[in-house]
Amino acid sequence: MLRAVIKNTRILDGRAFIGMGILGLTMNLSSNLDALRALFLIISLILYVAYAFAINNCFDADTDSVNLVKRRKNPVANGELSFRAGILSAVLMAVAGLSLAAFLGLGELAIYLSMVFLATIYSAPPRLKARPVTDVLSHGVFFGALPFLYGASLDGIMTRQELIMALAITFYSLALELRNHLEDYESDLRAGLRTTPIVIGKTASERFVLIFSCISIGLLLAPLNPAFGAISIMTLGVRVRVLDAIVASLLLMHLLLRVMGV
Repeated sequence: MLRAVIKNTRILDGRAFIGMGILGLTMNLSSNLDALRALFLIISLILYVAYAFAINNCFDADTDSVNLVKRRKNPVANGELSFRAGILSAVLMAVAGLSLAAFLGLGELAIYLSMVFLATIYSAPPRLKARPVTDVLSHGVFFGALPFLYGASLDGIMTRQELIMALAITFYSLALELRNHLEDYESDLRAGLRTTPIVIGKTASERFVLIFSCISIGLLLAPLNPAFGAISIMTLGVRVRVLDAIVASLLLMHLLLRVMGV
């Protein structure tokens, strides 16, 4: 059963979202952070992402059971783990993470509570992921801006640069969620779900993927030089994998500039 519980967290699938929080944390490397507090934050991030994926698997079991690829990755859908055991183990992860966040401080606890709340209602009733627009917006917040801000908040200071980065990450998370929905378009359509791509169509969704990615790149370029922000319009015709590399490179550039004190 333990193996099924671990599989239910899909922790490798969530590594990018853990990375968002660690990126925020590393923005504070010049602040002489307490090692124990940093360790607690990283562990709580892992627990949060594990909870979000586990609770999603539990409430996606019905739709995942008809999708061969997803069925293999969802132990609740394929019968390796019962729904009740999946929920119980997920709740224990959330409680453990909240306990660590409470140790860090009220600000960190407030952000963590917000993440857990949004991740819960995204998958469980009222199930925002099955509602157009709110599916994409909520994902952009609880798997985009909030993990980054959670890591960045550890030094007790939120800089303008960090807020701009959080906004850029939000827009890119919107693009990623649309991409995920587009991959599941056929199975979601058969399941009768009303995700944003099903409501507005595949072509419009693909355009929004490029637009949101372009905005994210523009936000990351603008602080370096306002004129650079306009260059982001040139990325509209670029392949999404190239956009991934551009966004990742710009985020790392901001991190290096912060560590160097530039």
